[in-house]
Amino acid sequence: MIRPGDSTVGEGYATLPSVGGYRLLRLLDRGGMSEVYLSYDETCQCHVAVKLLAEHLAHAPQYVARFYREARLARLLSHPHLVRGLNAGHDPQVRRHYLVLEYVAGPTAFALLQREQRLPPGIVVQIGIDIAQALAYLHERQYIHRDVKPDNILLHPQQGAKLADLGVARRLHEDTDQTGLHEAVGTSHYMSYEQGLHADWVDGRSDLHALGATLYHLLTGEVPFAGKTHEEIMQVKRQDAFRPLRQVWPQAPRALAEIIESTLWSDPRRRPASARELAQALQATGLAQPIAATLAWDLDAPASADQPTRADHPVTP
Repeated sequence: MIRPGDSTVGEGYATLPSVGGYRLLRLLDRGGMSEVYLSYDETCQCHVAVKLLAEHLAHAPQYVARFYREARLARLLSHPHLVRGLNAGHDPQVRRHYLVLEYVAGPTAFALLQREQRLPPGIVVQIGIDIAQALAYLHERQYIHRDVKPDNILLHPQQGAKLADLGVARRLHEDTDQTGLHEAVGTSHYMSYEQGLHADWVDGRSDLHALGATLYHLLTGEVPFAGKTHEEIMQVKRQDAFRPLRQVWPQAPRALAEIIESTLWSDPRRRPASARELAQALQATGLAQPIAATLAWDLDAPASADQPTRADHPVTP
């Protein structure tokens, strides 16, 4: 089923010494579809993140195809605020499919939110600008991310925010069976109303809704749409029943609250027209602050380049 938005971060150590020539050092995250390890690339003598397709999915054609599609997109699409894909393949010795990703030495936005309870406006604005720029790059190439959320945003002290996980990204108007008829993908608290009804009823404005819901959560510590199940959350979204941001946190800058709320409407026509327009509006607030200058983080406790906690759930509109 679709998770309403919770996240579980795996702890522990790798049981495999290496995969595809990459030495696995520490388990970072585990989900139903994959595991991610902090790893070491002997060739370039640098750390990378190695994502392994779950063993029980190794012979499921749909999931294997999706895994390699993610690998292809991660290498094809290059932007400073997207996590880069470096390599992919199958290791016959351990019988695992693997994807090698850029290692980002910093926490996810979700992990930072858990620590701080609520992020300062300057950090939220900078995250919003960085991720909106990454989405503009994707959208201008006709790709929709479809799973923007705090778990999929990594924070680097010098390089800013980076958007991860292209596992369910799709090309606009692409005829694909990667999701299937009436199947919703994403995370309920952040996905747009139209995406909650059908995974293919999306365009760039769907990603803007997800980014807006993410920024609302980071700024206030609460998700904008209440509900315990996917169906409950979608009903609240259909009614545009989000709580005004400044009711949740009265100290929020009015201009920032208005920008975030503009992304949350169920009707895509009421949202900003493009990710680039959203990035410019956030920049115009003058509130952005460098991530490293505002919040310290223990970089000896690294985060992964992926949070594979999404599950897919069939939905009948």
